[in-house]
Amino acid sequence: VVQHAIIRLSDSGFRCGSFGPFATLVKLLHAVSDSLPFDLRFSDPPIKGIISEKGTQTSPNSFLFRKMALHSQAQYFQYQGSSEIQVTDVDDCLDENSNNETGLHKRFGLLSQLMFLTELRKQLCAVAAAIEDDLDAGGALPHEKFPDVDIDDDFDGSISEGSLEVDDAEEALGVASRMVKPLLNWVRSKEIDIVHEVTPLISFNEQRRPSTQLFTSTEPSGEVSKVPSRASRGDTVIRRMIQGGSGVDFRTLRVGEAGNSVIVVLFGKQDAIKWLMANETGNDEDEATARLKLMEAMRVIEPITSGDLSIPKSYATSHPSTESRYRFVDPWEVEALESRSGETASAALGRGRYQTLSVGLIANSCEKVVRAAGGLHLLGLWSTLKGGVTLTKALCSAHPSWERDAGGDLLMKKGFLMEPSPYDNSIRQHLYGNYLFRRLGLPQRFLALVQVELLDLKNVTSPSGSSSLTAYALLRLKRQGSSAPLNHKARSLDSACTQARKISKSSGPNAPASWGSLVRFRFPLPEGVNCEGRSFEIDTEALFKGPPTCLQITVYEKKFMSDVELGGADVSIDSLGSGGQIEEWVPLRAGKDGITWFARIRLSLRFELMCLDSSLDVPDE
Repeated sequence: VVQHAIIRLSDSGFRCGSFGPFATLVKLLHAVSDSLPFDLRFSDPPIKGIISEKGTQTSPNSFLFRKMALHSQAQYFQYQGSSEIQVTDVDDCLDENSNNETGLHKRFGLLSQLMFLTELRKQLCAVAAAIEDDLDAGGALPHEKFPDVDIDDDFDGSISEGSLEVDDAEEALGVASRMVKPLLNWVRSKEIDIVHEVTPLISFNEQRRPSTQLFTSTEPSGEVSKVPSRASRGDTVIRRMIQGGSGVDFRTLRVGEAGNSVIVVLFGKQDAIKWLMANETGNDEDEATARLKLMEAMRVIEPITSGDLSIPKSYATSHPSTESRYRFVDPWEVEALESRSGETASAALGRGRYQTLSVGLIANSCEKVVRAAGGLHLLGLWSTLKGGVTLTKALCSAHPSWERDAGGDLLMKKGFLMEPSPYDNSIRQHLYGNYLFRRLGLPQRFLALVQVELLDLKNVTSPSGSSSLTAYALLRLKRQGSSAPLNHKARSLDSACTQARKISKSSGPNAPASWGSLVRFRFPLPEGVNCEGRSFEIDTEALFKGPPTCLQITVYEKKFMSDVELGGADVSIDSLGSGGQIEEWVPLRAGKDGITWFARIRLSLRFELMCLDSSLDVPDE
């Protein structure tokens, strides 16, 4: 009967007697098992404790613990204030009750266990690798103190009296490493086990669940049915309202000073109420007013008063200032920022209200769930371990499910590559990040920031270098295919105008940048879309299809009497990835004059984390 065997590790691999070498210990053990009249018991844990061996190689116990963790089926956890919760298998990706309160408590309980084990691992590893308290030796680490000590592997691995007594520091380090290794693998197995709970594979229905709002209504027959919330039908109302002959009067107002005006499309509140009474609420004015208020609270529409905009006198004369007006709100609404501080400033943007991220907001968002999951004891542990900050960092660095499966064949269709562009993939990644935060009931959300640097301006008709001129530019992020003009006569609220700057004469392919203007844009990643950026509501997708994918730019030369348009261009940002930048010369087309000017621009994309303000949310009816 074989009681023990000596396994040696050399440069060529693992050896055991005449077996080997093998690249891994597992292959060696399987080869030994096949040569015996009985099988080695790989799945049974050791019953005599951890094997004490010299050296720093992984103990067989570590392999057994890891194998047990990976192949375990279901475990049970008991949290204070909740019933017994069963953890699903690692491979199960569709948990029907994944978003209920019990599932949320389970996830935070598992996260608390993992964070506690991680902190314990740090402390024990610090003890195992502690600096020796020896002033004569200079306090050196054991492996630094004995760099040339050879490891003797001629040891039978049995545990006997005095087997843990060591003679030198190198042996002590080896023993400590082998004793801590099972704990390290246990923590790793817990990380593997929690992946499904925190960053699962996703399906269309699972993404849709939190954004679809239902309320009950009682039919005349007495039956109770569930119908979509009125807030989710806001875009349906808008789509019908903008049809010709609806009776709603839409006006395009030019606001601001001459030469720097923007246009806004508005409609009157009374016109909207009349339309709702005729088409939605059965002549019930109170119901129509409540419907409009609900759309306003959900930011489907936004109120605009005469105090907000400089309305022309001709329009103000025919429309009293007491009349309320509304504008439509794009879920992917773009905001032009005036300074760097505006990148993380609180704002109502798109269909949400966002606050600057802070440690206090992160802690408050987790407190209620953690307290319900484990009481004050778990909340105290969570606060000590800075659980909110740790969880936020972990979710920000989580890889989407499709990236975990990367490395296969490229997606091809009819001979063409169907892989998403770097820009689309960056949006998808951070939409998945928002989904993870939303799934855990956390308010953190990613917002996209696009920075545009105007570096230089060249005239191709002057090869020796352009003469000095004063120029400025109008810029706007838009969707591909949008034909809206960008000039002083037709500027939208999401456009930006740079300061006029004098561009000095320069020549040569590597001439230094002479323009130096910078513009920043940001836009939210909406709640009611899937990870592909497509809205769950048909009418919302028809009205506002996806994020902006194009930079529109128009360059002007500043003149005393009248500014001269040098040209404009639409620049695709498909090749722009998160954390990256692109720089190129863009040809500016000026109507019938063709292309005579080129602008050198640099684009960069990144994402900022902010908090979604839920204090003003309207409850489902």
